Amino acid sequence: MAKTLLTFVCLIAGVSFALAQEGPANWGGVCASGRKQSPININTCAAMYDSNLDGFTLVNYDTIQAGVNFTAKNDGTTLKISFDSNVYNVSGGDLPGVYTTVQFHLHWGLNNYRGSEHTVDGMMYPAEIHFVSYNTKYPDIGESLPHSDGLAVLGVFIEVGASENQYYKKFLDQISHVMYKGNSTTFSAFNLMDLLPTNMTKYFRYPGSLTTPPCSEAVTWTVFDDTVKISQAQLDMLRSMKYNNSENIVDNYRPVQPLEGRQMKASFGEPKTMPPVTTDGVALKISNVVLLLMLLLRAAFFH
Repeated sequence: MAKTLLTFVCLIAGVSFALAQEGPANWGGVCASGRKQSPININTCAAMYDSNLDGFTLVNYDTIQAGVNFTAKNDGTTLKISFDSNVYNVSGGDLPGVYTTVQFHLHWGLNNYRGSEHTVDGMMYPAEIHFVSYNTKYPDIGESLPHSDGLAVLGVFIEVGASENQYYKKFLDQISHVMYKGNSTTFSAFNLMDLLPTNMTKYFRYPGSLTTPPCSEAVTWTVFDDTVKISQAQLDMLRSMKYNNSENIVDNYRPVQPLEGRQMKASFGEPKTMPPVTTDGVALKISNVVLLLMLLLRAAFFH
């Protein structure tokens, strides 16, 4: 299972855009022709409240599992932390199944004005972290890719705060061991819940895709409204990672994609509905029209 995971997680992590030929503009296949591509701009005014978007059940996220290790890797595109399947599970939140989390990775920008993959009302955050899970109805992550319910990704925006984030420090400290492409290191597992926003009840939901080739349209996206904060020094640690001997990994995000008629939903806010139309209202309008016609006919007759 671990080997299968390592084979496919590279499809989900971000891509370094240091070389133009590797950039999104040159991606073909579903990346170019798909109608449910990610990331997207989250238009908060257009998001429809959905009462079915309730709380999540996160199994083992709040515990440290004995004998479980994490692997940090610089794959030339991002910092990726991976682990065995069937340890951490996600369900609820109107997800179409039970999903097992197998890795998380990050996207960040060259400066603090860009870096997140998703945008909110056109605004970018300095970074974004993705927790990737596949549906347990499929044997592994590779088998899940052809299916619309194959993957679930939890996305969290990252802002710069005044102090160091002690929880993110637990994996960011591994960067010194994975500075160059191909480097990896194993370290002890820690509590994943601490990496998520304190308030997980407010989130956006839409059907989408992987944000790198093959851009499989297999992802149920959850993007939390609340953010987490790390220090400027911690963000700079990410920017120090190397694509090769001379180039740093920066701007490893895909530009937002067209919504293509998809409905953005939200777990919070007031329901957005059209004004009610009643038969009484229709009858009143018809009677008014009839009255106007009668008055016109009467005026014409007496004239």
